[in-house]
Amino acid sequence: HQTQMAKKLEKLEQCTEYRTFRFRIQAFSNGYREFIEREASMTEQVVSKQQLRNYLHQQRYISRYNEDGKKAKSKGHHVWNVEAKKISRNTWWFKEFMRRIATPPPKAVVGVPYEWTPTIWDPQVKAPKVYFTSEWLPGWLRWDNNTLRGMPTADAVDCGIVVIASYYQGKEVCHLKTNYTMHVVPHSPGGT
Repeated sequence: HQTQMAKKLEKLEQCTEYRTFRFRIQAFSNGYREFIEREASMTEQVVSKQQLRNYLHQQRYISRYNEDGKKAKSKGHHVWNVEAKKISRNTWWFKEFMRRIATPPPKAVVGVPYEWTPTIWDPQVKAPKVYFTSEWLPGWLRWDNNTLRGMPTADAVDCGIVVIASYYQGKEVCHLKTNYTMHVVPHSPGGT
């Protein structure tokens, strides 16, 4: 929804990485409405505004929420984000947004209390209520009310942990599983 300057457009043309495009919801919905009317002759009598909005809400290529669980905004307006990278002159590759456990765990410091509270990021809905567990944890680490807590001992070493998130999607119980490497660093008196 922002006007691009010539230099910015030229830079965009040369970029091979994913770029985020922000669209005002109403403008995007109206543009899509015009597209389906023109290309598929689907008027509002065939597909209502609410049906169209529900359809767009379910698309994995549109992100409605930021990682902090808040609706995406730009210049005070709610927006939908789409990420894409240019493959060739007229070809774009769109990034699929998938529900995931957000933010990896921080490093653990020997002798310093450790705490990490993961969250679920969902591009389409506000983060669901979730219960976190792990199949295995080192002896110094435990789950306590969805927060991973503990104090690494002098013999603690880097290890792999699996974080399992269980949540409801409607009436269905769903699970997300993510592997992380828990890094353990020695305590240094001057800081970490």
